[in-house]
Amino acid sequence: MRLTVAQLINLPVLARARPEVVSGENLENRDVRWVHTSEIYEISSLLQGGEALLTTGLGLVALSPEARRNYIADLAKVGVAAVLLELGRTFPEAPSDLIDEAKRFGLPLILLHGVVPFIEVTEVAHALLLVGELNDLRLSTAVTDRLLHSLGEGAGLVGLTGLVSEIAGCPASLYAVDAGLIAGAPQADGFEADGFEANGFQAEEAQPEATHRAQSVRVAVVTGGVVWGELVLDAPESPRLRTIAESAVQVLRAEAARSNVTPMSRDQAGAELLRDIVTGRYAGAAELTTRALGAGLTVHHGHKIIALCLPPRSARTVANTVMIAAREAARQVLGASLVAEVDGDVLVAAVVRPSDLRAVVARFADAVERELRSTSGGGVMVSAGHPVDDVPALVSAFPSARETARLAMRLTPAARVVLAVDFALYQLLTSLVDDESLERFVNDQLGPLLTHDARTGAGLVMTLDAYLAAGLSKTRTADALGIRRQTLYSRLERISRLLGGLDLDNREQRTALDLALVSWRLRVSAAVGA
Repeated sequence: MRLTVAQLINLPVLARARPEVVSGENLENRDVRWVHTSEIYEISSLLQGGEALLTTGLGLVALSPEARRNYIADLAKVGVAAVLLELGRTFPEAPSDLIDEAKRFGLPLILLHGVVPFIEVTEVAHALLLVGELNDLRLSTAVTDRLLHSLGEGAGLVGLTGLVSEIAGCPASLYAVDAGLIAGAPQADGFEADGFEANGFQAEEAQPEATHRAQSVRVAVVTGGVVWGELVLDAPESPRLRTIAESAVQVLRAEAARSNVTPMSRDQAGAELLRDIVTGRYAGAAELTTRALGAGLTVHHGHKIIALCLPPRSARTVANTVMIAAREAARQVLGASLVAEVDGDVLVAAVVRPSDLRAVVARFADAVERELRSTSGGGVMVSAGHPVDDVPALVSAFPSARETARLAMRLTPAARVVLAVDFALYQLLTSLVDDESLERFVNDQLGPLLTHDARTGAGLVMTLDAYLAAGLSKTRTADALGIRRQTLYSRLERISRLLGGLDLDNREQRTALDLALVSWRLRVSAAVGA
């Protein structure tokens, strides 16, 4: 367990001495590595830092105020966690020079107003510290074992980083000096290759380093005595996360030493994961989640994952060109994403807020088209499946996105952004368009109009479809069809006569006609596609 100065002085064995804090702040954040007792004036040279020093002040009683100040200064420079001075045996009250110097250095100085056997304090404290060390050892062993097992299965740096994120319960990222971000998602205070400096790892953003350090756990990856990179856990520092990070770095270091890492390794791992999701080449849901973490795909509160599909616009469309453009656009608009080409479609998985879905997909489409113009490409269509809660659910989300794209290419080929929710009814009916019952339904509802159009080419079915799409507005319908309102009135009268009356205020009749028209559009598009 972690033992802080605040916890130490609240232990029953010390609490009965009525401890009084006369110097030092944030004692709950000052860790105690060991508890030491000494009356030696020159004790600082024998300490390593992190000790809570118990003393009666016997070695200070005959010293000058300046010497006592030096005593405190030396302890502060070594990094002692706190000094606990027992009053009564040597000093009836604490010398002011001790208090003043402790305050100057910010060293916690705690006065004990009651006599307490120091041996009891050390026994209790050391027992707690040793239990904590044992727990740390167990945690370190468990982390190392899991990572080594994953390494043996060929996880690589990306897979290992994903597993670290899963174990730690927070996003993990791996940076390399020569290649920038290798695995995981960029941290809010993260850095790329030129964010490294000779004196350590520092972020490029103009924020205080202390703020960065407080918000993340960072451990250098050193191979052959040279800094190779850094593992970052995106969570406030804690003993548990520090143990996990330091244990993980040992395995990452071994893999880094033998790997020839390139800046594209994370993209390649993400593409491979996406192809495995679509083709079903994975062992289980847990594997997908871990690999996605390594590729940087993390679902935050209030967000969901979307599956996007960019179908080829024409036979001249080069899928690889679109994929390169989509990957760059995803970096600009979507953040950490998975991008891959599968059977001619470019597929993307990303994290968004559901309320922003349509706007985000539109910005992504704009960015893709900008990239394609710069590479002499053409326009794109982007379809989005229904947002899902986690990575395993993408298994069903991608078929929806791809089917939506196919329908949109048939029904609205000029569209740039289409969502599965927009085509839900079409998707429901696609498996039924050749069903005899549905065919009878369409003929029952629209038969006279279909027969009349086939004989005369009057376009009555198209007129009725436009009228319903315009919300029964005759003005908007005429504008959409490019005809005069008088012509529209004549067509609507003919439609009503052929159908034996047209009461579109009747919800049931209007719904039946609308459904029949949806089915008719699917039939027409299927015939054209054939």
